[in-house]
Amino acid sequence: MNNLAEIENWLKEHSINNYMISEDFYITVQGNVNLNGRLNGKKLPIKFKMVDGYFDISNNNLSTLEGCPKIVTKDFNCSKNKLNSLFEGPSEAGDFDCSHNLLKNLSYAPKEVKGNFNCSFNELTSIKGSPRTIKGHFNCSDNKLVSLKGGPKYIDTYFNCSHNFIERLIGGAVSVGHDYICNGNSLTDLDSIADEIGWDLITDIRLNHVTNSYNEEEKYWRYKGSEVVSHIYKPIVALTNIDDINRWLRKHDVKSFTILKDNSVDVHGDIKLSDKLTSLVKLPLNFNIVEGDFDISNNELTSLEGSPKKVTGSFLAHKNELTSLKGGPKEVGGSFIVLHNNITSLQNAPSLVKEDFICSHNPLRDLDGLNTVLGYVFTGVFIPKLKCQKYNYKGITTYKYPGDLVMKYLDQEYISLTDEEKTFEATKKNLEKVVKKMLHAGTLTKEMVTDSLIKNLTKYQLDQLKTKVLWIKYPPAEENGDVLSEDDIMKLAFEQEI
Repeated sequence: MNNLAEIENWLKEHSINNYMISEDFYITVQGNVNLNGRLNGKKLPIKFKMVDGYFDISNNNLSTLEGCPKIVTKDFNCSKNKLNSLFEGPSEAGDFDCSHNLLKNLSYAPKEVKGNFNCSFNELTSIKGSPRTIKGHFNCSDNKLVSLKGGPKYIDTYFNCSHNFIERLIGGAVSVGHDYICNGNSLTDLDSIADEIGWDLITDIRLNHVTNSYNEEEKYWRYKGSEVVSHIYKPIVALTNIDDINRWLRKHDVKSFTILKDNSVDVHGDIKLSDKLTSLVKLPLNFNIVEGDFDISNNELTSLEGSPKKVTGSFLAHKNELTSLKGGPKEVGGSFIVLHNNITSLQNAPSLVKEDFICSHNPLRDLDGLNTVLGYVFTGVFIPKLKCQKYNYKGITTYKYPGDLVMKYLDQEYISLTDEEKTFEATKKNLEKVVKKMLHAGTLTKEMVTDSLIKNLTKYQLDQLKTKVLWIKYPPAEENGDVLSEDDIMKLAFEQEI
């Protein structure tokens, strides 16, 4: 629709109020838009720009998202349509629901979702293009997935990838706040499962040594997630006898401790093992919670296996031979210090570090894997886009970044574009470059401004450029009329309209 009266009638008919219509007939709505089951055609008949509320176009026969708003402040629901692409959909939303469609990939899905992301019951063969962090749940069940690569890494509530064709969990979520649901796949083991599962694990895989309940109707086992993680990533420790554990702790001046049923140890105070673990490549026992600092620096450890899950103070493991953070703590109340090691990746880093994260003097290429850091991040990785403090010691440079800025940067950088999105962005960039050059050189003539050019500028969302091009085709009318002198104004201004 390109007629103001028709657009207003349509909005009124669909109970849409508090709107503004721009000169190019784009609609901004202050409030909700509910078009659930109310559309007749295969696309929206009008064009939305922004909706400050929720936007619901579910239960229709839409084959395209053309006309949808680019920004939806609350939930966006396009489920139960006939969509085979998310092109023209919003770039950010609250909850995002595109379930029950014909999607084969997540190209053009929003890269910022503030709530749940539901892409279940489609024909997805990949979830590449998902946001790095999901604040609600992520549901990709009942698709044709064979891999979890490219999917979100951190999911605050539940993760459901059930009823697909997944053979390995490699590349999947690192942290899941609630249930991890992966039954109905082709899994033969649970290797590479999330490092952290807040609630339960639901799976077809039978684990003989973990407490479980079996659902006879659905044919799956339910386990406590934390027990599965401990079982899968169970460190190989030397000391399993209570007397031996007692003796070792006393030998290293650990006085206040509790040995738990699984032979792991809670310590009520500091652990000071710096330069005391000679000839050991890993800890000989399993710590659980340490109420204080945990210092295993200046040793020859190659693994963090056996480290406490939670340290209320600082965790110090600098100057070792570590190659990975696997087995390290999940929550650190102080600083996390692992400088001067051989760590190549920050995968398996703590979920929360309340003070500084110090990982400089390691062969890191990026900071992928880093989670919440409330203090500063000290690293040898240079991030051009972020302000930092720079230090140089003996020819080695360290950069200091605020932790919250690093988190925002990683969320943006993780955005993994599909091949289709990469092609779109590259074409957009080239189109923009060519037209800008012509405008700057003055070589873009009125005759060259065709309908095809305008359509392409619209398709690639180059709105500012389109406006400049349209000025060439339709130059604004020059204002006529001579400027009145002061004498003229004295004669006319008080007698008639001038």
